[in-house]
Formats: sequence, structure tokens, C-alpha cells
Amino acid sequence: MTITQAVPPGTLTRPGRRFTLSAQTLDSPLTPNPVFREWFAEQRRTNRYEVRRIPFRDLVGWRFSDSTGNLVHDSGRFFSVEGLQVRAEWEGHAASWSQPIINQPEIGILGIVVKEFDGVLHCLMQAKMEPGNLETVQLSPTVQATRSNYTGVHKGARVNYIEYFAPPRTGSRVLFDSLQSEQGSWFLRKRNRNMVVEALGPVPAHEDFVWLTLGQIHQLLRESNVVNMDARTVLSLIPSYADEGPPLHSMEHLLNRLTEIKAHRELVQTSMPLAAVRNWRRTEDAIAHDSGHHFTVIAASVAAANREVTRWTQPLLAPAEQGLSAFLVRRIGGVPHLLAHARSEAGVLDVAELGPTVQC
Repeated sequence: MTITQAVPPGTLTRPGRRFTLSAQTLDSPLTPNPVFREWFAEQRRTNRYEVRRIPFRDLVGWRFSDSTGNLVHDSGRFFSVEGLQVRAEWEGHAASWSQPIINQPEIGILGIVVKEFDGVLHCLMQAKMEPGNLETVQLSPTVQATRSNYTGVHKGARVNYIEYFAPPRTGSRVLFDSLQSEQGSWFLRKRNRNMVVEALGPVPAHEDFVWLTLGQIHQLLRESNVVNMDARTVLSLIPSYADEGPPLHSMEHLLNRLTEIKAHRELVQTSMPLAAVRNWRRTEDAIAHDSGHHFTVIAASVAAANREVTRWTQPLLAPAEQGLSAFLVRRIGGVPHLLAHARSEAGVLDVAELGPTVQC
């Protein structure tokens, strides 16, 4: 194995040592970097994926409600595209607007299984096709599934490895577990359960999955369109165990500051019919803002040989422009600090959440 530097003895707890060692291990005999590259290229090359934009009338199992104009699934599950009226007030400013938004009240599971091989923790990652991906196939968590997916509403194949995360959960030990939000600009109060669990016994192999160290994954994070957004959010649960010095602000100060911001801002969210949303127009194949900015609701036909369901149609939200999410980093007392922004978005659950320095 290729390790960047030794962990200073006595400076970390045992969990800290294990994750730090995995992060410092940049290659692994279990899945050497060249072997991973060949496997990942083969996943993108050999599996048949087709994503084709279609008019709304060709959606199967989806329809516009006669009473509200909302775009809904016939089962009443999965998600719906509805209208939302938003009024926000902060620091003497005020804004009001309406927009389409995805309503998916189910809490999904985003989870990574970890297991030690030769004394080093490895993460079980999945090559997953998603219709909105630029490269179609990206590395995702071990499990990335809504409740509708893993309870079989889609009537497709069983979600691999779900038994490590969903009750009655067998064969695993929970290491990290928290509810995290989806993008508030597109989703209404949507959260997912983000988990990291350790397998306690042998883990069955599936051809679309691969074991990688944290160090290998961290290297891949620097490349565009390889590690998907959901995998990144789960990986963020794993704390840094490097003790470089004290932070500028204590956790108590940060939580107090965020609570104060929430208490002094006002964010009023009112559901409304999609047909009544102002400044948005529906055509036969799109729902778009009059300005051409923000995002567009479209419909797509999808074929994917290695998904639980191999062919389906669905609505998608497509951004109108390329976005930017960036952190400003500064060393304070020799310790790297990130400049975070307490940001309010149309669909957030609790007024404001910490986000990057710039998100536009």
C-alpha cells in the first residue's frame, strides 16, 4: 500500500487512527489504482445507458393534475413538482417570489459500507448511472435510495446492500448517522439519512461495486464528474482527526450564531398550484422561467441495464447555467479555516443552513 506519512503515535483515538490511516493510503493491493481505472472505464463503456429528452405527453406513469397543474406520479409516491410561494426578510431586506419545486417528503438513505482489509479501512463504492449526470456513470455511495426505491414501489430489483442500513439492520455497526438536507433551491424541506456503517463479516461482491481507501477516493474528488454529490455528502460525515490546533470559534459559538441568524430572519413558504406560479410558462416539453434563467423542468426517457428498473420515464430539473460553489480558505493560527455562509433558500427546512462562501 502507498501511505503518505505515519500517524503520530498517541495523538488519535482508535477510530481516528483507522480513518486517518485510510485517508493516508493512496493505493491499495485490493483495488490498485490502475485496476480501478480499467474497471471504471469499463463500467462507462459496456453498460448501455440512454437518456433522451421527451415531451411531457410521453411520460409513463406521470401526469399533470387537472386541479393544480402539479406534475405527479400515478402511485402518489416518488416525488411531485409543485408550486411554492416564498417570502423572505433579513437585515432590512425583503423579497418575494414563486417557483416550481420538488416535493419528496420521504427520507432516503445515502450510506457507505466500510470494512478493514490488511488493517486499512476501505469504502464500498458503486458505479451508478443517473440520468442527470454529465458522464452518466459516477461513483456513488454503497446505497443511494429513496424509501420508494428500497421498499419496492418501483417494482424493480432489490437494492443491493440495503440490509446494512435499513431496519432491522444486520451485519453492520453504525459509525456515523445524521439527517442532511438536499439543495434547498430545488427541493422542499427534503432530507436524507446519511450513514457510514462498518461491515462485521464477509460482504458479498457485486460487479458494479468496488473497494477503495479514503485516500484513493480523496484523489478522485479532484477530478470532474467522477465522485457524485451524494457520495461527497456522506464522506463529509467523517471528521478530520488531524490535530493542527484550536479553531477560531468554538462549536458553542457557531451554534449560537446560527441560531441567532435563524431567529432574526423570516422565511415563509406557502405551497401553491404549479399552474399558478408567476413568471413561469409550460410548453409541451418544458416549464421555464420567462427570463431564461434559474432552471427548467423537462421530461426524459431513460434506459439503464444495471439499475433496479432498466427502463423508465421521469421529470428532471435542468439548471439554466453552470453554477459555482466555492469555499474561501484561510489559515488562522496555522489552522485552515473555511468561510461559511448562513444561507436561506426557498425550500430549506429551518430558515438557514451553513453553505459555501459562494453558491450561485
